[in-house]
Amino acid sequence: MQMMPFRADGTDSAHQSPCALAILVISMSELQVVFGASGALGSAIVHHLHAEGAAIRAVARNTKRAADILPDGVEIMAGDATDPVAVAAMAKGAGVIYNCTYVAIAHMKEIAENLLTSARGSGATLVNPSNALVYGPLKHIPAKEDHPRHPTSRPGQVRQQIEDMLLAAEARGEAQIIIPRLSAFYGAHVVATYVAGVFESAEANRSAVWPGNLDAPHDLLYLPDAAAACVLLGRNPDAHGQAWHIPGAGPLSAREFITQVYRCYDIEPKMVTPGKTLFRLAAMVAPRAADQASVMYQYEQPFVLDGGKFAAAYPDFQYTPHDIGIPDTALWYQSAHIGAS
Repeated sequence: MQMMPFRADGTDSAHQSPCALAILVISMSELQVVFGASGALGSAIVHHLHAEGAAIRAVARNTKRAADILPDGVEIMAGDATDPVAVAAMAKGAGVIYNCTYVAIAHMKEIAENLLTSARGSGATLVNPSNALVYGPLKHIPAKEDHPRHPTSRPGQVRQQIEDMLLAAEARGEAQIIIPRLSAFYGAHVVATYVAGVFESAEANRSAVWPGNLDAPHDLLYLPDAAAACVLLGRNPDAHGQAWHIPGAGPLSAREFITQVYRCYDIEPKMVTPGKTLFRLAAMVAPRAADQASVMYQYEQPFVLDGGKFAAAYPDFQYTPHDIGIPDTALWYQSAHIGAS
């Protein structure tokens, strides 16, 4: 099976505090069920769990892809997370459930409801990654977890509805919920994002397309760190009922990020910004483009999260520096020949 050439497929104990390590020992035998295991975040979480020796059930719509990218010996189950009966069967016996599904916005809440029902019935902890789109344009930078949530986009509004539903169930004592709010991430198997497009463009020696201000700082999160943080939170009872910012190793401007990526290929960085007009025109004819246009604010202004709460709770967790994560990601794109032409 194809293995990602990353040090952090199985991150080491530097990512856990002493308290967290005790929790890992206690929880090692609990079944970890990862929905969306053939996607970028889901597969990274499976790799991290596998490196720890955890019992894993990987649920994926595309089982062939899952078999290609997941470690040998992992139980892979075909499943449709929009089917509540199937979800209950796939989540049976879980100690922790991870919602890493990557689906159309119309199905996001439906899937979260199904996973919540399974977690409520089984007593499993549900880890439901989210992001900062729930805030809308940031009013305070860096933003803390108590930043007002006023999403101005459909993706942000749906995520807010899901968060509210899940945390209300936790408050009623019906389920154990954890919401990691992840920054935009980069790493193996990340595709179809502007961040991923930078690697793809460098691989093909084309100009990188960035949709906003090249000099505004943004948080960027190395994918194995996102996986490690989700697993750490999932196994810590003190994390229940809360949202947690996972920002990454520090903000970069798009110009800095693009330059670092192109440096991995020993070529001069090339970058273009299409501007708002193009996105507005596209939004008039394509619903998906309209959703993209509605979140362009995150590229036009600084978009930085305060990770102090997570850092205080897990002081030994170490983010991978960008000067390690970016070259590692470039190695994967080179091996996968994504973007080359």
